[in-house]
Amino acid sequence: MTMDSLLRPRLARLRLLCLDVDGVLTDGLLYWAGPGVFSQRFSVKDGVGIRLLVDTGVTVAILSAGDVPSGRDRARSLGLEHAFFGLTDKVRAFHELLAKLGVRAEHAAFMGDELSDLPLLREAGVSFTVPDAPDEVRAAVDYVTHRAGGIGAVREVADLIRAAKTA
Repeated sequence: MTMDSLLRPRLARLRLLCLDVDGVLTDGLLYWAGPGVFSQRFSVKDGVGIRLLVDTGVTVAILSAGDVPSGRDRARSLGLEHAFFGLTDKVRAFHELLAKLGVRAEHAAFMGDELSDLPLLREAGVSFTVPDAPDEVRAAVDYVTHRAGGIGAVREVADLIRAAKTA
């Protein structure tokens, strides 16, 4: 895991990390368990990374267009106060959250993985994605993780931010 010397100071200033769910906190697969019943798989390592990052004073939030109950349950289990699901406009939700927290966009990051995330990836001060994101998304972000979504990608980002803050 390497960090560009130009990226490190930007990471050190972060006060907010916003995460998509499907494909970022999860592997992007929905597991069907019967009519209307879907679940998702989450990484314990990502959860530990989020808790460690929160302990450094960085707020972690979820901004998701999807609304599967397992995503809400995961946010609750991590104690995330700011978790928004079923969003049709992530950029608007991002700016509302910035205003509520008194954080400027350049001090906020977003991690997304789909073409629909591009507007917010371009709006955030720092942007991250996962290796299997579409080419356009990978080309638009500041950092592409080595680990896949739902398998340690969020932990990788959390560790990068924590390392930059303690350097």
